[in-house]
Amino acid sequence: MKKGRTLFYLILFSLCFFFLGYFRNFIFLNINERASLLYYKSAYPPLPGFMNMFESYNYNQLVTAKWILTLSFTLIYALVSATSLYLVFNARQVAFIALGLYGLLFTISLVFIILGRVFLQFYIHGFSISRNITHFQQSPVITIVLLLGVYYYKNNK
Repeated sequence: MKKGRTLFYLILFSLCFFFLGYFRNFIFLNINERASLLYYKSAYPPLPGFMNMFESYNYNQLVTAKWILTLSFTLIYALVSATSLYLVFNARQVAFIALGLYGLLFTISLVFIILGRVFLQFYIHGFSISRNITHFQQSPVITIVLLLGVYYYKNNK
């Protein structure tokens, strides 16, 4: 029974991560394309479906929206990761480890952004490092590593 439930949770959260990742990419690709076309003052087609709420946004508003969406998706990924780990292992400590890891990575990413703002010659590098950390956070990699690590730890005590 427990193995069946665990398998169900693993499949459920795998699908959740897949659709969340697809949705995130859809949103960011469309916003990035619109921002690029606005920046270079090119003609642009209408945004698809529900994204028409961004139609009236100028370049700076799109950049601000991307920051808000980045934070939102990071929080969603952290919650999905913590929930999946809790349900698979039935241990709050594992969920708290996941949340702590997401918080730590977010803080490190923020430090690189701040360093780039303070030291302008480091801006491009700080932004690139921060963006890569954020992409890492907005993927199932953290959850997969924690799933494997906790599984290995529990089976090799």
